[in-house]
Amino acid sequence: MELSEAIQSHAIDFFLANGAEPTVEMQEVIQLVDGNYLGRRFFCGNLQAVWSPATGVLTLINEDAETTEIDLSGQSTAANAA
Repeated sequence: MELSEAIQSHAIDFFLANGAEPTVEMQEVIQLVDGNYLGRRFFCGNLQAVWSPATGVLTLINEDAETTEIDLSGQSTAANAA
């Protein structure tokens, strides 16, 4: 599985596990600043997922602004409240 597919897969799994309806469309935004790629942001209702290639971390944000971070290199997973 390519990295972009893995990122999307984690975002979709998170959205579904947090109550998103399977028929609701997920939006994906590619983040650029001054022509430089900063990552991707996914939205589904009040849920968000933010990918940062600089850190290799996918941050999942629920409706209560609680975050879970997934290191997609497989080294660690951490959860905290914002």
